[in-house]
Amino acid sequence: MPTSDEQNDITIVAGRSCAGCTMCCKLLSVESLNKQRQQWCSQCDIGSRCRIYESKPRECSAFYCGYLLNEELSEAWSPSHCRMVLDFEPHANRIVVHVDSGRIDAWKREPYYSEIQHWAVGASQNQGQVIIWQGLDAVAVLPDREINLGRVRSDQLIITNEKRTLTGITFDVMVMERNDPRLSEM
Repeated sequence: MPTSDEQNDITIVAGRSCAGCTMCCKLLSVESLNKQRQQWCSQCDIGSRCRIYESKPRECSAFYCGYLLNEELSEAWSPSHCRMVLDFEPHANRIVVHVDSGRIDAWKREPYYSEIQHWAVGASQNQGQVIIWQGLDAVAVLPDREINLGRVRSDQLIITNEKRTLTGITFDVMVMERNDPRLSEM
């Protein structure tokens, strides 16, 4: 009988699992539980398991961190080790790194920083983004710099602009309201 992972066409890297890791239970929000980012879920036995695993919300059952899905990531990216949870948001073509507020500079250390910079170069070539949720603040990582976006509400958009200059293409990132009339010009 296929597992629920196979039914959802999710392939977890051989040898990896959530066992002993509950970082997503802290770093991510869960709207149906009214759970905010950077706060432990009230249903979590920290470092062990979810107390409502069998009846957990769809938001939780549908989530698989990048470490579980991407065999190219080294063991250093195990969330329980690095205190970061990787995600990909296909609707925004965005790689997201959620960083524990207790270690907000973890993403700037090696081997993480070099890999994140590499992702930013690739993202810029594909109209994508790399966003670091450094605690509650967002940081956009561009090929040549980082831009601290501060607190970004869930009803706001993070927009990347490409600018052609005499010396080549540069990128900028800004936060916009969903009803901003400038969006129609982009």
